[in-house]
Amino acid sequence: MSRRGSTLHAALGAAALLLALPLAGRAQVGTAIGVARNLSVEGRAGIGIPGGDLANVEDPGFSAGVGVSYRVASRLRLRADADLETLLGATVPNTLTSYDDLKLWHYGAGLELELLRPIIIPWRVSAGVGVGATTWKFDQSSASKTYLTTSGFVRAGYSPMPLLDVFVQGRAYLMFTSPEDFAALGQTSPIGDRAWSFPVQAGVALHLP
Repeated sequence: MSRRGSTLHAALGAAALLLALPLAGRAQVGTAIGVARNLSVEGRAGIGIPGGDLANVEDPGFSAGVGVSYRVASRLRLRADADLETLLGATVPNTLTSYDDLKLWHYGAGLELELLRPIIIPWRVSAGVGVGATTWKFDQSSASKTYLTTSGFVRAGYSPMPLLDVFVQGRAYLMFTSPEDFAALGQTSPIGDRAWSFPVQAGVALHLP
């Protein structure tokens, strides 16, 4: 082979190597972002917003929660969650009626579906449903009541590093209440047999491979 041919082959080989380096770097980033992340634990905090009849007696307040999830399929996770909402008692306009602050303890389990599984871009979008229970307790009463609860949520997150997400989440809790219970809770409440709450939270999730 001539010297000129050898030089040409060397130049082509060097060019191919230079072209491959960015692709290899992107593949490495994609692999890092797409690690298995089988077990996840998270904490979150934000605002709790009463809905439906509950909005007539309570004002928005603080909310906080924790969760753990485990991957059971490529885009499906089993979840267990607990949330606390501290709602502020409302005063009904043009009346002397006021209500105590209310604490809602939600706990349950469900499924989460990953709607977006990025390879290069580290954004994450998911939605989930669950079932569990909610314990109600008004501040001025020693009694508490627990009700069957269903829930659903949507979440958008960003991965600044392979095993860490920051996210915002909106969740809806539907609680199947009993109007007869409110006298025992120390309240004369217009709430019917269903009540809603909507915690909106930001959080951090730590993933384990």
